[in-house]
Amino acid sequence: MKTVKFNEEEVELLIAIYEDELKEAEIYMDKLAQTLGKLKKQAEIVRPEAGGTGKKRGRKPKQKLQVQKPAKELKKRGRKKKVQAVSIPGPVKAEIKKSAKKKRTRKPRKRVISKPVVQKPVKVETPLTTGEKQV
Repeated sequence: MKTVKFNEEEVELLIAIYEDELKEAEIYMDKLAQTLGKLKKQAEIVRPEAGGTGKKRGRKPKQKLQVQKPAKELKKRGRKKKVQAVSIPGPVKAEIKKSAKKKRTRKPRKRVISKPVVQKPVKVETPLTTGEKQV
């Protein structure tokens, strides 16, 4: 790090400057305290009394009935567990079974298998020899 060296004269000059600034700041604080004191006195004089003399205009506010609400249960986090419903025994009724609805689906595609083409045997003629006649 770099260091800065001052002479005794420079040090005394800096001390004098800072003392002057400190005195000015103290004077400023005193002036602020005086103005705040004056403002507080004026605020006390101007403040109206608490009991209002005039009537309020407009509708009267509705009075709410104080009804105790039942304690609200906190919601549980996560998925709800599947619970089987417990049936209460009662009069037995004849149950009518309805046929289950068929789910609409596409018809399956018929696979078309091409049959291999069977070629008929071709008669192979033997080459004619010079001594035989053609029929």
